[in-house]
Amino acid sequence: MVEMALLEAARRAEWDAWYAAHQHRLLSIPGFRASQRFEAIHAHASPFVALHEVDSPEIFGGPAYRAKAGPGNTGEWQARMGNWHRNLFRGIEHTPDVPPDARLVLVEDGAGPALPDPGAVQWMEAVGLDRSVPRRGLAVLAATTADPLAGAGGLRVLKPIGPRLTP
Repeated sequence: MVEMALLEAARRAEWDAWYAAHQHRLLSIPGFRASQRFEAIHAHASPFVALHEVDSPEIFGGPAYRAKAGPGNTGEWQARMGNWHRNLFRGIEHTPDVPPDARLVLVEDGAGPALPDPGAVQWMEAVGLDRSVPRRGLAVLAATTADPLAGAGGLRVLKPIGPRLTP
């Protein structure tokens, strides 16, 4: 999971085009299985999130990843992204495929308000990269259910920017 803020909103279209190409570059690396981008529907320090599904943590130390991805391969955009965190989680088999009419809700450990269906949350444990949070949950909810939760403590409601991509 990569989360960030775009520091130059006026360049959003350029950044989106770069990020789409970046997703395809990631998916060309053996072991990357899927990628989908999201944007918070409410104010947040890191309003943009990308979920990248990988086979194993070892991918991040491999030569293909180092040659095509990672912080050193983000070019000029590295300086234009703030509040940037990369966390490798375990605990779910596959990243969810969130359709355009649904929302991905990120749930922080100990989040205050209960979701309408707490059983919908899949919990993950941070096992690599930044480990900026120890644990986080994911829930895919209908927009009509998720949107009223926007801004609630410990929850981030995200809409898909594009479809879930696979190699």
